[in-house]
Amino acid sequence: MIESPARVTRVDGTVAWVVSEAPTSCGACGGKGCGTSVFNRLWHPDNPEFQVDNPIGATSGEAVVVGLPEGALLRASGAAYVIPLLALLLGAGLGQLLGDAGGGEPAAVLGGLMGLLLAGLWLKRRRPSQAGHPVILRRGATRCAGGH
Repeated sequence: MIESPARVTRVDGTVAWVVSEAPTSCGACGGKGCGTSVFNRLWHPDNPEFQVDNPIGATSGEAVVVGLPEGALLRASGAAYVIPLLALLLGAGLGQLLGDAGGGEPAAVLGGLMGLLLAGLWLKRRRPSQAGHPVILRRGATRCAGGH
């Protein structure tokens, strides 16, 4: 199980929204001056909220530890990267086959774009399995591996 400290921002029944409170990658500056923290603040000025299951009944403002099953991250990244790439290639190949009848290269490009569009629609409508959903494991934040 992958674990990360977080803070509950709001609760609705058995579902909670949390903001990650993971430490900076090196911890030396506390995220105040290195290039990584500058880019992180530029692209994510507000900490995004994530919806998680709340079986322990955590309340708003509480520090919690959120867990994600080991294979869930790999499956999600595979779906986000591999499925669109395969759809692009298959769509372009199909467009090329159909284009040989008179459409040429534009048919392959259009087929690739259609494949990407279909993959995007599939990913948007796809519901992740409950087994791969993040869940609040316990109250309180964990300490870093280095003991900080």
